[in-house]
Amino acid sequence: MADPAETDKTWVRRWRLESVRLVLSLMVLVIAAVLAVDPPATWEVSLFRAINDLTSWWGWMLWVIMQAGMVLAIPVAAVVLYFLARHWRPPATLLAGGIVFSWAGTKILQVIIDRGRPGELLTDVKIGYNVSLTGLGYPSGHAALAFTIAAVLSPYLPRWLRWALYGLATLVGFSLVYMGVHMPLDVVGGAAYGLAVGSVVNLVSGIRAERAQPEALAHVGDTTPNT
Repeated sequence: MADPAETDKTWVRRWRLESVRLVLSLMVLVIAAVLAVDPPATWEVSLFRAINDLTSWWGWMLWVIMQAGMVLAIPVAAVVLYFLARHWRPPATLLAGGIVFSWAGTKILQVIIDRGRPGELLTDVKIGYNVSLTGLGYPSGHAALAFTIAAVLSPYLPRWLRWALYGLATLVGFSLVYMGVHMPLDVVGGAAYGLAVGSVVNLVSGIRAERAQPEALAHVGDTTPNT
């Protein structure tokens, strides 16, 4: 039998915050897709060169950080989320949304946009350790996964740790350019798409109010009981 106390738990849906973030993220995704031309614009090439040409002594650290955007990071994040939320619904929604939409969705968008990776668009690209030289680039799947995880885990984390998580996701994007895997707009588009998926996951699953951080629940806009 279900625990009566458990069935009375309160869940919230931050309609205002998540809806605004969803719309803005989709706008950035579309704008970045329009700007992601072939050949790349001069400003994007210059930005790519500035990052890709940086000193190589810290490359191994960025390669390790880049793994936080792998598809295996989704089930790991789901396990962490279970212990944070103490309920199956948020991690299950993250698992489904992260794999079906964030990971598979980027693959579909890459086919639609049909933009190559830096090694196909430019010459003299410095390629990092054990990375792909060919394939489709926009949007970046690694960036999308990293920002999806950050958006879904952040309500349960203290503010300082929340910013650290978003900082890690940003470092994932930076490492992709540094390693020569993606152009800057690929990363921007991937980050925007990941935030959009994260907002949808939060809206679908709801946030378990008594486990979330108080400041993450300000102006939630709506509360719904768990059923």
